[in-house]
Amino acid sequence: MRRIVTTGCLLLVAACGQTQVPTASPALDAAGKQFGPPPANLAAIYFYNPASAGPVISVMVGVNTVGQVAPQTWMRVDRQPGWHELRCISPGSASGASMTLAPGDLRFVDVEQPPGQSTCTIRETGPEQGRRAVLEGNRVMPF
Repeated sequence: MRRIVTTGCLLLVAACGQTQVPTASPALDAAGKQFGPPPANLAAIYFYNPASAGPVISVMVGVNTVGQVAPQTWMRVDRQPGWHELRCISPGSASGASMTLAPGDLRFVDVEQPPGQSTCTIRETGPEQGRRAVLEGNRVMPF
């Protein structure tokens, strides 16, 4: 009995070590990993967190929180063309960047806060790096 209680406590402590966000269904995850073009007259942004550990990070486009990414997760959002302010918000920190989207764009943005780093970062990356991180991660749904 003692061994069962000890094992249960260890599992509970491990689970509390990192907060997760709900992932999308396997079908939606697979569909997003096809990197299909955005709908007509829109652009697509893939936000991804390639870190192996760290906090859940909220992602904003303009004044709207579009979702949250945990380590090794990603989400896709479709947006109107034009200039957009991007922000990451994690416990105790926030950072920003911006990008200008054209119709049909498919862009990738790294959002992370590795252990030991005090501030989240948000930055655009190239398609090769972005696609690789998305393929290795799990999809979460935007809000």
